[in-house]
Amino acid sequence: MTATVWPVLSHDPKHGRWILPIIITAMVLLTYTFVNGIEPAAGPSGQPDDDDVAFPTTPTSSTTTFPPNVAAFMVTLDIFENQLQQFAADVERINGSWDSREATFGETGQAFDDLKVQLDQWENDIAQVDGVPPELAEGHVALVIEVSDLALKIEDIILGLEAPDDGTLRRTASAEYSVAIQEVADAITAIRDLASGGAADTSGTTTGDTTAGNTEA
Repeated sequence: MTATVWPVLSHDPKHGRWILPIIITAMVLLTYTFVNGIEPAAGPSGQPDDDDVAFPTTPTSSTTTFPPNVAAFMVTLDIFENQLQQFAADVERINGSWDSREATFGETGQAFDDLKVQLDQWENDIAQVDGVPPELAEGHVALVIEVSDLALKIEDIILGLEAPDDGTLRRTASAEYSVAIQEVADAITAIRDLASGGAADTSGTTTGDTTAGNTEA
């Protein structure tokens, strides 16, 4: 008797497992095609964002860009201004202590003497400061002249302290000292304005030259 062999057909009970990879592959291809079809957004310059700088590259937060030597001197001016404010406060403090009699006559006189010495030294420091830009030299000279009045005003305050009156001379000299302090502050401001004007002029000249060059071209 001859045996008959019948082929056995195996049906995959999990035929759905082949569909999921196909769907995933199609989604990836569609996503890739869609992303590549999007044009890069233009930045403020009209170019793609890759060409635009997100943050300023200059170290200063000011809208005016100073040359390095001028920027360094601006920092020095900030220091001078802080010291000036301290010298103004010193006279108020010494006078206040004397008026309230928290300090003796001798202590008050010594405090003013010490302040005068500090102001003489400060004047010398400002006069001999390094790194004054040539374009700010005139303003620096004006600053030194104004600072030289401060120690002289302290001498007037000391004379007023020693005067046999009701303190009017001392208070008057102190008021004049405050005026001298403001004049020094104005001289510092004038130097800053001079620096800002110089930077603006330089920028304007460069722009003008560039424009002229483009016109000729």
